[in-house]
Amino acid sequence: MDFINSFSDFPGGLQFYWIVALAASVVFVIQAVMTFIGFDSDADLDGGGADFDADGFHIVSVKTLTCFLLGFGWTGVLFWNLITSRLALGFIAGAVGLLFMLLIALLLRQVMRLNKDNTFNARQTVGMSAEVYLRIPPKRSETGKITVSVNGSIHELEALNASDEIIPTGGKVRIVDVVEGDTVLVEKI
Repeated sequence: MDFINSFSDFPGGLQFYWIVALAASVVFVIQAVMTFIGFDSDADLDGGGADFDADGFHIVSVKTLTCFLLGFGWTGVLFWNLITSRLALGFIAGAVGLLFMLLIALLLRQVMRLNKDNTFNARQTVGMSAEVYLRIPPKRSETGKITVSVNGSIHELEALNASDEIIPTGGKVRIVDVVEGDTVLVEKI
């Protein structure tokens, strides 16, 4: 109760920073608890109503705004007695708030990249060049094997030859179609 009694004795600016800091801290804790229990959606504050954030990266959202207010408020409280110029304190608190906001936005962006589906699909390879791993007989008579690089990963695929000549091991081919599953149709380059 001593803090509440002395709060009314604080200068108006310090009261403002305390209110912002405490309110932002409460919202931050609620957001953290909701995230840990699995209820994690963030509203995008784009001016056209609140859209729930599906891709996880918006510079201005409830999470980033909370972090701005957290940095702003606590900087104001902690540096009130150290920085005598209230204008300078306001600019410094605002800069720290913006830094908090940008850092959390970048962190959310990185976390959302982890959720990205990087499942390989043979359709991604159509039009790409590849190297023959096991020779490919002519006229789609039998399959051979090729290796192709997709998004930095090497994939080995069954391949059928669209031409009338054998494509030897080490030959270069272009993938022209997906025949079935991970079996592709290739032509010699």
